Amino acid sequence: MKQFYLILFSILTFLACIVFSSFTPEPEPLANTPGSYVKSQYHGGITDFGEAIKLTQMVALSLDGTDLAVKDLQKSFDQLRVKYKKIEFLAEYFDAEFIKDYINGPPLKSLERNSPSLSILEPEGLQVLEELIYGENPFQEKSAITGLIDALDKNFHYFESYQLTIRIEDRFVFEAARSQLIRIFSLGLTGFDTPMTGNAISEATISMQSVFEALKPYFPLVTKDPLLAETTKKTFASGIEYLDEHQDFDTFDRMAFLMTYINPLYQQILDLQLALGIETYYETSPLNLKHSVNYFAGNLFDNDFLNPYYYLKLRASENNKALVELGRTLFFDPVLSGNNERSCASCHKPELGFTDGNKKSIATDFKGTVDRNAPTLVNAVYADKYFYDLRVRELEDQVEHVINDNREFHTTYLEIFERLGQSEEYVNWFNRVFPQWEKEPINKNTLSSALSAYLKSLSGFNSPFDQYVRGEINQLPDGVINGFNLFMGKAGCGTCHFAPTFNGLVPPVYHESESEVLGVPLSNLDSVKVIDPDLGRYNGNLKERAGIFKHSFKTTTVRNITLTAPYMHNGVFETLEELVDFYNEGGGQGLGINVEFQTLPPDKLDLSDEEKSDLISFMEILVDTTGMTARPVSLPKFQNNPQFNQRKIGGNY
Repeated sequence: MKQFYLILFSILTFLACIVFSSFTPEPEPLANTPGSYVKSQYHGGITDFGEAIKLTQMVALSLDGTDLAVKDLQKSFDQLRVKYKKIEFLAEYFDAEFIKDYINGPPLKSLERNSPSLSILEPEGLQVLEELIYGENPFQEKSAITGLIDALDKNFHYFESYQLTIRIEDRFVFEAARSQLIRIFSLGLTGFDTPMTGNAISEATISMQSVFEALKPYFPLVTKDPLLAETTKKTFASGIEYLDEHQDFDTFDRMAFLMTYINPLYQQILDLQLALGIETYYETSPLNLKHSVNYFAGNLFDNDFLNPYYYLKLRASENNKALVELGRTLFFDPVLSGNNERSCASCHKPELGFTDGNKKSIATDFKGTVDRNAPTLVNAVYADKYFYDLRVRELEDQVEHVINDNREFHTTYLEIFERLGQSEEYVNWFNRVFPQWEKEPINKNTLSSALSAYLKSLSGFNSPFDQYVRGEINQLPDGVINGFNLFMGKAGCGTCHFAPTFNGLVPPVYHESESEVLGVPLSNLDSVKVIDPDLGRYNGNLKERAGIFKHSFKTTTVRNITLTAPYMHNGVFETLEELVDFYNEGGGQGLGINVEFQTLPPDKLDLSDEEKSDLISFMEILVDTTGMTARPVSLPKFQNNPQFNQRKIGGNY
């Protein structure tokens, strides 16, 4: 399949060249302009990257079983990584999907995009090579290594042929630079793409230097605010110097780097762009195009850093207080359930971080349980797929699964519409909020819109941690700061629970929600070590029924984690201590369970008791349910159905 797409790509590129040769091309940046400088820098970097691939190819071919040959290959590979890091910020900006699939994606199997069948894409690129070149015996893997480098060389030529045709506009440089700051902090400094070498800090240094070099020609043009340009230059230079002087991965102070360099630079680059009168993507995008990152946010942990409407069908122009209140009322109203005793709040209790505290949620009429427990709804909006098994692509469509499930609401949309239509209060409310639906205001679209507006209001980025990194409070306990540094570094938590949501929403564009195969046991650590039989994502969607997704579950947020016990989809861990121990042991494989496609590294973390305690202290401070826990004072009345008026706010169970 991959070969087919590459051939197709070549044909389309050839045809495009013929077609567009008859049109007047976009003018290139004038000589000696910042754009021409960045173009020259980028194109030269691409050439250097290609040459480094060729050199590594040659070194790999001469690999033998000696330590010297292995070290030569590792040295060559390290230089190859350096050459890539110098161009990464623009390469990722212009073609992130190709980079992920063929240049520098995670060393994990995946489903090929847009394939009509379950076509498994074998991992390729730098991260896979790193695992082999820095593995136990690279010489035994020589054939695989040379094959992967050959593939990288071939893929590089497709990459090069496309990248060299791109017109580099000033806007692209600034957007790519800010995006790279997110990548450096959330992926680079966590070791996300350097799992074997320990070169995360040195590569972050190269990456940050490349962004600085690209922005340098713009500084002299900031004539209206030369102090801004000078301050930005000093922040870059100091940040690069800090990286140079603190190269140890385990002890690197990520909190200090975030607050002293990443966040200030993120704001300063935006200020430079605006001071120069360079447009943002809001001015150049189609009016109906939604962006996941709020470009005017000045801090990676701003309350509005992410745009919730990117993830919703609901538009910002459609949302209002009345709609949210209608959604809240519906959320707490058991009239939506078949037995008039259950509401959404039955399994998503505000006081428990919108979970229910059960290992698995109680089924209708107490007839057993559902398959899993109720995940938190705080910040649930920020995802591209929903439920533990990622079976639903739209938040608004989640409610349909709950309504139709015999173990949950056990009803139908039509029955709900008929019920709500019997309440004059509800009818008037829907009419007031949805005047455009004057003939039929109570319908699937309006119901889901109201509920999604309420869920959108459950946005919590105002914990003491957030306030501290935004400079709104001056102090956090040392253990919390150390715990954050462990979370984003040695403990490896931040490589799956990405900042700032601390869930599986992948930076820096935050378009994709990841799932992980952790090898979650059926019972706790002191019991027989058997994997939980729930197949997760494998059974969630027929289009994803591939072996790599067996026992794969959505990476949920650790925000409000102190409110949401027990943990994991099956509630197997009752305390944070048990949860941390599970990861510290290396997940299921680390416990001795046979987990075929475990995505969590099986190596022990070797965290000390103090480090585990600090890690928990950090997670415990991530609590924010401010303004989210209010329940309706009353529920709408039913004039002709008095039995409905006896229902309890939030349901009976």
